[in-house]
Amino acid sequence: MSDEDQPGGAPEIAPGTWYIDPAHSCIIFVAHYLRFGRVQGTFGDSWGVVRVAEDPAATEVDAVIRTESLNTGVEARDRHLRSPDLLDTAAHPEMRFTATGLERRGRGAHAFRMRGELTLHGATRPVSLDCRWGGEAPDLQDPEGVHGHFFAADTRISLSDFGIEDVGPTPWGARIIGDTVDVVLEIRLQDADPTEWLRGIGHIA
Repeated sequence: MSDEDQPGGAPEIAPGTWYIDPAHSCIIFVAHYLRFGRVQGTFGDSWGVVRVAEDPAATEVDAVIRTESLNTGVEARDRHLRSPDLLDTAAHPEMRFTATGLERRGRGAHAFRMRGELTLHGATRPVSLDCRWGGEAPDLQDPEGVHGHFFAADTRISLSDFGIEDVGPTPWGARIIGDTVDVVLEIRLQDADPTEWLRGIGHIA
């Protein structure tokens, strides 16, 4: 669906502090292995705030992902990905994305690019996210008190940029783990701090 086909015109997000809703957001990554294969996984524990400015171009983002929450569905593989060979989650328990400012992408009202910095594995590098506003809706549990907006975003990072090297060559010369990782985000922002609700459902302690 093109931007022009989407209902409601350009997104109208009120200036102020908005919160990432971890229970209704998803961070997906696709890593490459043995040159031709791909493995998909998620990070299940994230949080953050978006400070929407009167001028949307000055909007700020601060988001944190707990690296230990990596999950590919195979525990042995996850232990290796968390190990000092790769992410080293014990030494680097969090990755952080910070951004200041947005810019329109293309002709549509719903697409924009967010530029910022990602800190991962002890290194900080510039990244940009191609983003799209999906729509808005009241909260299911508190429709009169909480409002939400839905966004999708994607980017690609290079592991070597963050000091994460391959774990060794294969006899036929392919990398065991490819250098590029594709990241897809499905994010719900809401205008109320979700901490107490998340604690109430047992999502956080």
